[in-house]
Amino acid sequence: MNEQNPTTLRMRLMFATSGPLAYVSVLDLGRLWERALRRAAIPLRYSLGFNPRPKMQFAAPLPTGCGSEAEWLDIWLTEPCEPAAIATALAGTLPPDLHVIEITWVPEDAPALSELMRAVTYRVLLRDVVAAELETACAALLKEENVLRVKRGRRRHQHYDLRQLIETLSVTPALEPWTVALEMRLKAQAGATGRPDEVLSALGLADIPRRCTRTGLFLSSPAEAPDL
Repeated sequence: MNEQNPTTLRMRLMFATSGPLAYVSVLDLGRLWERALRRAAIPLRYSLGFNPRPKMQFAAPLPTGCGSEAEWLDIWLTEPCEPAAIATALAGTLPPDLHVIEITWVPEDAPALSELMRAVTYRVLLRDVVAAELETACAALLKEENVLRVKRGRRRHQHYDLRQLIETLSVTPALEPWTVALEMRLKAQAGATGRPDEVLSALGLADIPRRCTRTGLFLSSPAEAPDL
């Protein structure tokens, strides 16, 4: 964890989402945070110009339909605030499916969260899947040297190598009504970010009922934030 500095004007909020918030876009999530921070009277710093926007920065957008146990949001203030004061002010202004876990000081000249991102972890709960068969499929996928997939929003002849974005895959038990949980750690860097739905598709599980949760974000510098 970074050293505490009560004079910095940059704060990092760790939060979790669940329920309906798994289906909102990062833009809508940003608007939700903006409204909550404004209602809590947090002294946000705004941009200049005809359409001022609060200076806020997420680590990485969540895939649609995916909840999260640990997201990061950096905000910039116009005056120093204690983390406990921000947490208290936010109480009651956030929807029930959004929970603040921790608030810390961050050096104002620290790199952007998006520049520090290196990997993400997901837990995908699946139905009607046999654990032994999924373990075999995962082992086979990890043995592949290349797994070419079509790039989203691009012409079909443009591909990327999904295998290079998969760091680990593992299968664990799950509580009913789910059959198994697929744990995955994927690279998350500029221009090279793995998606859990693409991994499921490569495993032949694209149409299986599921619930996806992002369980951790990993940065290049442990001094900036803890590995979760």
